[in-house]
Amino acid sequence: MDTLQIIISILLSVAVLAGISMMSKVKTAVSGNLLSALAILVGIVVTLFFSGIARAYTVYPTIVVGALIGGLIARRAKMIQMPQIVALFNGFGGGASALVGILSATYLAFSPYQKVIIVLSGYIPFVRCTSLLAIAVGMITLVGSLVAAGKLHRVLPQRSIVWSSHSLITLVLLFVTVLFIVLGTVYDEDSWTIGGTIIASALFGLYFSVRVGGADMPITISLLNSLSGVAGAIAGMAISDIFLVAVGGIVGASGLLLTQIMSKAMNRNLLSILSGGITQRQMVPQQAETVPQQGTREGVRKEAVADKTPGSVLAAAKDVIIVPGYGMALAQAQHRVKLLADKLAGNGTKVRFAIHPVAGRMPGHMNVLLAEADVPYEQLYEMEVINDDFARADAVIVIGANDVMNPAARHAEDTPIYGMPVLNVDQAPEVIICNYDLKPGYAGVENPLYSRKTGVYLMLGDAKESLDILMSQF
Repeated sequence: MDTLQIIISILLSVAVLAGISMMSKVKTAVSGNLLSALAILVGIVVTLFFSGIARAYTVYPTIVVGALIGGLIARRAKMIQMPQIVALFNGFGGGASALVGILSATYLAFSPYQKVIIVLSGYIPFVRCTSLLAIAVGMITLVGSLVAAGKLHRVLPQRSIVWSSHSLITLVLLFVTVLFIVLGTVYDEDSWTIGGTIIASALFGLYFSVRVGGADMPITISLLNSLSGVAGAIAGMAISDIFLVAVGGIVGASGLLLTQIMSKAMNRNLLSILSGGITQRQMVPQQAETVPQQGTREGVRKEAVADKTPGSVLAAAKDVIIVPGYGMALAQAQHRVKLLADKLAGNGTKVRFAIHPVAGRMPGHMNVLLAEADVPYEQLYEMEVINDDFARADAVIVIGANDVMNPAARHAEDTPIYGMPVLNVDQAPEVIICNYDLKPGYAGVENPLYSRKTGVYLMLGDAKESLDILMSQF
């Protein structure tokens, strides 16, 4: 490999890392994204040049067409659609890596110039192994991401889908996939192992992802993001592209770290998610009987009406914590939330936002929505930082959140959220809940906070309308 190519690849990899680092701050996120994208584009051109196919002019129109399609999707996609867009793009990355693996393995299987391949790519069994690994990881990522996107877009049922002998078949498919990779690495005639790897890994991706319910979707999206990077890195090994290996490794490592953070935040075991061990939906009978029926549009409890209203609570509050959730995203209410926060701040109230790491349907979902509404990043607090402050706050406003502040997670054993760290909303003296209805969240566990007799004000219906009513009362 040319020394100059290695040096350029290192510099471009550093640029990608710098771009990712810039994305961690709101003010530099857009610039960081552009820097990383530019580094990838330059990397493609450099790879074409050093591969001796820079004059294959048909490649460049495809790059332009792909960029135009991607730009069009990005511009037309609504913020509420961002989780499924992210899942879809993860799938495209995995599919591209699988395609590279298929072409590499197919060429190796049928090419009469294997001695040339030895010189260019090294040891043939290594190339076979990495090609088949790229196919397997890429197909798992592609199929899993398509299923996740379908669930998020409501094309597929969002609940966990469990088929007969699901766990056993999932493990068998994983074993068969590994078997095909081993056989394809050992035997020279490996054309049949290519098809077997494609089918087995695609079915494993389907079985693994279809049983993931909405409660675990943020972890799944993060994991698929990591797998797309891993697939790219392995594909880079198969074709001896150092830049692809480096960038794929960066994406894979960062995605894996994020997956571990998300798993810890939900008290999940990653292996149990892959095997579907935590997707069973079990209600808590003793709670289900105490949840009240949906009331009037304003939904304020009769016990509290005589003394206070949500508006009067906020008017007197000097310390308010706002908890955003997926319902805020569905209602596109982030701009109303910003207006309410400004109105409270104008009244001399300290306003903070409590962000649960898995609120929404993808990592950082609430941060993205609130940034769109120009909420200062300094007002956003992670769960570990703000959780002890709920008991000292004057009031809490919940916007479309359920599972992430469900106190049943502390004691409701045999439920998907048991043991999951939650926001301590129930410890606040006054809680105003702007949710669409009283149905359980995606975890399927009833929230006992709804049945608290004092200090809880339910404003049921569309979040934007509820916030308008709240601001008018205030």
